[in-house]
Amino acid sequence: MDAAVEALEAGHHVEANQLDIVAGVPRITLRFMVPANEYGVENSQARRAAMNMRHAVEQVARCEQLRVLRRQRGRWTPL
Repeated sequence: MDAAVEALEAGHHVEANQLDIVAGVPRITLRFMVPANEYGVENSQARRAAMNMRHAVEQVARCEQLRVLRRQRGRWTPL
């Protein structure tokens, strides 16, 4: 968890983080902000930040699935 938060905090504001165990598998959830910009640019920045975070986590743990979601009108949609 620390590696994930540190990787995102390097360039973004991390609003929340959570570690859950789902069906015996740990799941890290982080909510962070990217700077306001054009819609596509924001999505690219979010994806890049998530990939950097995944790389940091892979230095200490094995990662399987990476999902990047965006909050839109009260719903989370995949990027």
